[in-house]
Amino acid sequence: MRLLPVLFLALGLALGPGCATTLSTQQTARPLAPGQVQVSGGLGVFLPLGNLVRVVDTGIDQGEEARDAIEEDRPYALGEEAQQRLLTAGVALMVAPPGVNPELMVRVGVVDRVDVGLRYSGISLRADAKVLLFHGGDADETGWVEVGQRSYDVALGLGAARHFFSSPVLDVLEVVELGDFSRYDVEVPLYVSADFGDVFKVYGAPKYVFSRTRLDERLVDYSRQGKPVSGFDASLPATVNSHFVGSTVGVALGYRYVHVFAELTGGYIFCNPTLFGIERELGSVTVFPSLGLAIRTGGPDRERGRPGARRGR
Repeated sequence: MRLLPVLFLALGLALGPGCATTLSTQQTARPLAPGQVQVSGGLGVFLPLGNLVRVVDTGIDQGEEARDAIEEDRPYALGEEAQQRLLTAGVALMVAPPGVNPELMVRVGVVDRVDVGLRYSGISLRADAKVLLFHGGDADETGWVEVGQRSYDVALGLGAARHFFSSPVLDVLEVVELGDFSRYDVEVPLYVSADFGDVFKVYGAPKYVFSRTRLDERLVDYSRQGKPVSGFDASLPATVNSHFVGSTVGVALGYRYVHVFAELTGGYIFCNPTLFGIERELGSVTVFPSLGLAIRTGGPDRERGRPGARRGR
């Protein structure tokens, strides 16, 4: 049975940082003007509410059963169904643990209607691009929104992220040397926003995120060797896929160069891997509140060719 805690540790190290991903947006639909640069830093909290409720409910149910057994003076034992519920609840919380995620993002306007960005969150590196599809209102499609002007915009984004893994606990245990984990995310957000005089902004971003995690091949082989010894099917899948479907709503307040962002992302993570011989529902209602501060430069002036000049007049 020594195999089981090792596999749980490995699974947590492999999937935990990946599933507790950064779901923030921290930008509106308006792309930066060519030559503009924006640097932002933020902090978000990953809260898998569904999994937390599942763990609490399972604990309450088993506590009530244990109490009834004591009152009726009979032995208390976990049935097979209860064991599966506890195992599923524990694994679900392990692969999507709550946590605080910092982030640092740099965005650059490349051409009219298009900007690109790079975000580092400590557990992942994400590159993305955003293309303006629709613009309405008083202001020009790019540049500043002057006092009294309004801008209404819709943009489509595409991002890809690479997650980082390490197995220091397993290395200390010296049970098996692991290091060949990988996780990639593909994100497709649709940005919708309204800017009011470059002071107040409201925005939303429905998004879909596909994640694919590949476990270390040696760990997968190791897990398949446990059943003859323990009698328990401890096999792990070679890959685990998950899907996040949800949306961000947020506001930004500031002026010209500096804005403070406050937003809330909510949705559902679908994840149904076959773990320990059974397909398990590890999905969860998830929310991700976050705060950020963005500082940007002025874009180039088309007519005069000098940086920092006002736009949108």
